[in-house]
Amino acid sequence: MTATIVHDVGPETVPEDSRLIVALRAVGVIAHRDLLRQVKRPGMLISQGVQILFFVLVYAVGFNAMIGSVGTVPFSAYVFPGIIAIQVVSIGVASGQTYAWDREYGVLRELLVAPVPRICLPLGKVVAGAGMVTAQSVVMLAFAPLAGIALTPGRFAAAVGVYALTAVVFSVIGLSLATVIKRVQTLQATVQLAMFPMLFLSGSVFSAQDAPGWLAWIMHLNPMSYAVDLARQTLVGSGGLLPWWADLGVLAGFLGVVLCVLRLRSGR
Repeated sequence: MTATIVHDVGPETVPEDSRLIVALRAVGVIAHRDLLRQVKRPGMLISQGVQILFFVLVYAVGFNAMIGSVGTVPFSAYVFPGIIAIQVVSIGVASGQTYAWDREYGVLRELLVAPVPRICLPLGKVVAGAGMVTAQSVVMLAFAPLAGIALTPGRFAAAVGVYALTAVVFSVIGLSLATVIKRVQTLQATVQLAMFPMLFLSGSVFSAQDAPGWLAWIMHLNPMSYAVDLARQTLVGSGGLLPWWADLGVLAGFLGVVLCVLRLRSGR
């Protein structure tokens, strides 16, 4: 009678490429779940569309006749990149609240028992949130000619990349906040408290060069300022804070920091 020897394969002997495939599959499953949940709530998408339409009508159309231009750039063209950035950042930061609700109602605990790295859960939510808001930015960029922006294929592709990076950065920021602040109500209050200063002190509707010195310093501390500046340089060739490569470096630095926070705090 031949004995069959079964070797015990521990987790430490699992090939690294297999672990990566399992982790990527987990990220994809979680992202798919979140995307389905967003698609099944069309009211949320409609409200977001109404919000961006409000900003376009008020700033790009209503103020255009009164202000005229900022330097050599029409005011409607100047604020248009910032208006899209407002939408991208708002949805990105708010995505952390879905993580908090999952933790509050026990869904997070069920997902954490899966044999995958804990960072996969927030990363799946980043992929879903950033993917959805990037798709929205593509639709909004199609209206750029109405704001007086000459949208070439190269500018369009570069702008989509800028807004995709912005969506990732601020989705990770929102999820990092959700891992630090445990109570859902406290998280919502904190996000609402921080949102308006961050949105309107970002150069989205006025330049840091036109602000008082103390206010300009605050705007330089705002990570959204660099996203708006990079998007504006990409679409209209006008900025003011830093060269485009420096804006990109600052955003990459912020992303690295908040990813470290998310990695340390995920699953807690």
